[in-house]
Amino acid sequence: MNSNWSRRRFLQTSVASLAGAALLRPVPVFAATDPQGYGGFKMGIQSYSLRGYSVEDALKHSEKLGLHYWEAYPKHIPMSTVPAHILEQKAKLKESGVTLAAYGVVGFDGNETKAREVFDFAEAMGLMSISANPNKDKATFDLLEKLVEEYKIPIAIHNHGPGALYDKVSDILEMVEGRSPLIGACVDTGHYLRSDEDPVDVIQQLGERVYGVHFKDVRTIHSDEEMARLLKELPKNRAKQLEREGKIFTILGEGELNVVGVLRALRNINFERNISLEYEENPENPLSDIDLCLQAVRKSVAYLDDPEEGFVQLWDGKTFNNWRINENPETWQIKDGAIVCNGDRSHLFYTGELAPLKNFELKVDVKANANSNGGIYFHTKFQDEGWPAAGFETQVNNTYHKDPRKTGSLYAVNDVKQQLIPDDTWWTQHVIVKGKNVKILIDGKLVVDYTEPEGQQPYDKNFARLIGEGTFALQGHDPGSTVHFRNLRAKKLP
Repeated sequence: MNSNWSRRRFLQTSVASLAGAALLRPVPVFAATDPQGYGGFKMGIQSYSLRGYSVEDALKHSEKLGLHYWEAYPKHIPMSTVPAHILEQKAKLKESGVTLAAYGVVGFDGNETKAREVFDFAEAMGLMSISANPNKDKATFDLLEKLVEEYKIPIAIHNHGPGALYDKVSDILEMVEGRSPLIGACVDTGHYLRSDEDPVDVIQQLGERVYGVHFKDVRTIHSDEEMARLLKELPKNRAKQLEREGKIFTILGEGELNVVGVLRALRNINFERNISLEYEENPENPLSDIDLCLQAVRKSVAYLDDPEEGFVQLWDGKTFNNWRINENPETWQIKDGAIVCNGDRSHLFYTGELAPLKNFELKVDVKANANSNGGIYFHTKFQDEGWPAAGFETQVNNTYHKDPRKTGSLYAVNDVKQQLIPDDTWWTQHVIVKGKNVKILIDGKLVVDYTEPEGQQPYDKNFARLIGEGTFALQGHDPGSTVHFRNLRAKKLP
């Protein structure tokens, strides 16, 4: 008889026999409804965020926050396969209406006995994945491959930022190449930002190997004054991290994480597992900050799922009807449901019945290849050739090295200096004009809020850049750039 099978069978039957005597409340069904507004995502928490509380209090706080999925921090739920311990933990979770979906972070080496204890615990608790920090060697990964196939419980390798065993996504991809698809990753968005990697791009690269997400945000400190103040105020470990990296953890939505983009990327890979909010700051009293983080998630889901009432499609998806190309028409093509721009300078002007517009909202889904530059004009007018003299351009440029003005810039008026979007990734560029105010949002994040001063004069003889009224135009001007536009829609505002 196989000794491993015997051990597992003993654990299963022992837990089952004790369960009959336990008086437990039934587990509520959460998947059927979404009262919290998370758009079908299984929003939960890494209980490390609540490490300042006992497990009982942490579960109560989770319940009050409306979070029904946990990735457990080992000090909240110690690892043990003793049947009575398993039942005790399950009882606590059921009482709070919490499903234990994942556990970690757990280290692994080539020791099979220790590794099996982790997998036996995961099986007994009904986990969907194990967040892990395995040694980077063949023996460890041979063992993990054997165990994930036997237990059918995925391993999710967790990145921990600069200097860690798993820093970049390439560290994970290198180790999982050719391995079981059940060996994958837990994408910690904050640590990837610390490593100067975009979590949206990371998710796209990992695809179906994403088995977990730790949702957190990071902010780069650009001001010398703020840097000096924070170095005095932060705990020593955080101050040292700030000195090394110039970055700090922050409330979700207040840093550099593209929350909408991450959620869209997860939907694109059909991610159905739990998302774990992980807030590492203020462990003694994190609840108000955690609530703000959850508000940011709900706001991002609402933006992603906005029915966009009142918007009118500007493009039929098939032809250039209601659009007019000026010089170099070969710059523009229609491919796979998108307008594709690649070639010499040319502008594509909207001539449909919605024009001209003064106050409006415009949304355009955009994708740019590496080192590509384009733009979207508003309040402009058709001209046969040259750069449009009327209106404003909102820039499309993620990694184009010849121009420092990045995606979202109100070109040469209010410029964005940081890259917001990775290459080869769809995003929504959103322009709102009301009176003298222009707002530009990238995937729901406000990046420009400009109000034209009273009495503003034209910037120069070639480009007025004054708020007035006009139409829209798409811009192409560089044969080495490829930019895609689709789902162009707008609505007039009073």
